[in-house]
Amino acid sequence: MKLVKIDDDLYLNSDFIESVEADGKESTIITMISGEVFSPNVPIKKVLDAICGSEEHSVEYEDDENYRRNKG
Repeated sequence: MKLVKIDDDLYLNSDFIESVEADGKESTIITMISGEVFSPNVPIKKVLDAICGSEEHSVEYEDDENYRRNKG
């Protein structure tokens, strides 16, 4: 599991992102494979940097298997 920080209060698992599209200069539409849609007021470049592995946006869990098991 690789969570990426899109905005101050939005973290997404990059494995489940289906598409990313610009929605103006300062907004982006992110569609997940579940069909859920997020529209953060963040430029598309920042979103793509986060998804592509920029260290600034990356959040890794050392014990991600236990995190998933305990989550639900």
